Amino acid sequence: MLVSQFQEARRFMGRLDAGQDLAAALLTICKDNGVRSGWIQAAALVRNAVVQAPRADGTGLRDAGVVPGVLVFPHMQGNVSLRRDAIDVRLYAAGFGADGEGTVTGLLRGGEVVSCEFFLVACDDVSLVRDGDDGDFAPWVQLQTAVEARPRPVMSVPLEGPMARPTPPPPHALMDEDESSELNILEMAVGDYVDHPRFGVCKIVHAPVDERVSIRLPTGKHVDLHLGVMRVHGAKQVGGRKIFQIEMKKRG
Repeated sequence: MLVSQFQEARRFMGRLDAGQDLAAALLTICKDNGVRSGWIQAAALVRNAVVQAPRADGTGLRDAGVVPGVLVFPHMQGNVSLRRDAIDVRLYAAGFGADGEGTVTGLLRGGEVVSCEFFLVACDDVSLVRDGDDGDFAPWVQLQTAVEARPRPVMSVPLEGPMARPTPPPPHALMDEDESSELNILEMAVGDYVDHPRFGVCKIVHAPVDERVSIRLPTGKHVDLHLGVMRVHGAKQVGGRKIFQIEMKKRG
C-alpha cells in the first residue's frame, strides 16, 4: 500500500485545440507547468484514437492499435507521475462510436483531438514514482518529497594527508551582491518559495525568464516579479521549503 496526503495543490482547467494529439498535449501542459504528480479528468471527442486494451487474462496490455473514426470519451480519467525520471501521463478511458456502438477500453496513448475539455489537479508536496522496469502496469513504488525530487549537487571530498589543500571559499563570497543575486535567480525552480517584503512567503509557479518570475500570493492570485530591481539572497530550508529572501535594491 502507498498513500500520501497532499497539502499543496494547483488546479488547471482548459481545452485542447482541434488537431492536437491528446496525450502529447497533456504531457506538454505538465512539463510546461512543472506538474510531476497529479490527477486528470477530461471529456473528449477523438479521431483515430490510439488505444492499448488489457489482455483478457490481466497479465498486461495488448499492442497499441488505432481505432478509425471518431469516438466519444465522456469520462476520461488519468494521472501524472514519474517513471525513469521522466513525466509519465496515463489516461484510462472508455470510448464509444456512433450510436454507442464499438466500445473500446484501455489506456489512451494518443489520437487527434476533435474537442477536449479537461481538469487537472497538480499535487506539489510529493512526487509519485513508478517502477521503471515492471512492464505495462508499472505501479507506484516510491514517494519523493519536493526537496528529494530535485537533483542533488555533487559534493567534492577534500583530500587527506600532507598534500591536502585548504577548502576554497564559496563562489558567492568572491562575487559582489549583484552577481550573487543573479546566481541565486538561476537556482529558482517551480515549487520553491520567495519571501517578499510586501507579499510575504509566496510559491513560485513559473521559473524565472528574463529576470521575471511568477509567484502565487497567499490569496491565490498570481503575480509577476521583476527580479532585476530586487536582490535575491541564497535559499534557506525552512520546514521542508526552499525559500529565497528577496529585497528591493536601493536606488543609487
